[in-house]
Amino acid sequence: MVGKYPLLKEPDKTMFVFEKSGKYYGHIIKNKTDKKPAKFVFETQTFDSLDELKAEYPELKDSAN
Repeated sequence: MVGKYPLLKEPDKTMFVFEKSGKYYGHIIKNKTDKKPAKFVFETQTFDSLDELKAEYPELKDSAN
């Protein structure tokens, strides 16, 4: 796993980023709640760079920074 980050348009979901053979892809996971466990939503298509993946699925930036 390369990293993970919360999604801008869906703050209740987290992107887990992976690299394989020079390509990047992600698993989008719905965050756990007090009543429900975390849930796999879907796997993205592959991208040539991490920047391309983040452009398609932007990161929610911490407003405190």
